[in-house]
This record gives sequence, C-alpha cells and structure tokens, in this order.
Amino acid sequence: MDNVSNGMKSLCEDIIAGHENRKSGIKQLKGQVGVLRDNARKFLADSKRLHEEMGKDLKKRLQEDREGLIKNVNALREDFKEKEREIRADLAEASKIYNKMNETLRSKKTKPD
Repeated sequence: MDNVSNGMKSLCEDIIAGHENRKSGIKQLKGQVGVLRDNARKFLADSKRLHEEMGKDLKKRLQEDREGLIKNVNALREDFKEKEREIRADLAEASKIYNKMNETLRSKKTKPD
C-alpha cells in the first residue's frame, strides 16, 4: 500500500507542478503577446505615417513633373508653329516661282518661232 500511496502522492505533486508550470507559461505567453501587439501597433502606425509621407512626396514630384512636361509641350508647340510658318512661307514662295515659271512657259508656247 505504501507503494500506491507514494505513487498517488507523486502523481498529485506532478499534477500540481504541471498546473503551476502551465500557469507560468500562460502568463509568459500573455506578456509576449502584449509585447507583440504593442510592436504591431507601432509598426502599423509607422507604416501608415510613412505611407502618407510617400503619398505626399509622390504627389509633389508628379506635380513638378507635370509642370515640366507642360513647359516642354508648350515649347514644342511654339517650335512647331514657327516651323509651320516657315514652311508655309516657303510654300508660298515656291508657288509664286512655279506660277511665274508656268506663265513664262505658256507665253513661250503661244509665241510662234
């Protein structure tokens, strides 16, 4: 009987020790979970702040790039208009020369040799 009572006593002590170990483990886990949650909150707040900053910076750079593009397009349009005026003037001059040449050729055809 001594052996049974010693076994029972040992079993009860193991159950109590196991219970205390589990309580201690759960307490440690709760502490670790609390730290993880705090870190996650900080990470999310930092990520949100960085995201907002990047968004503002991106908008600013896009606006600057847009203004630069507008200036370049306006310069190209002005250059195109100038070239167009030059070509129109050249075509008008070429038309005058052609008409004068054509008139000269007609007059030579109508004159008998």
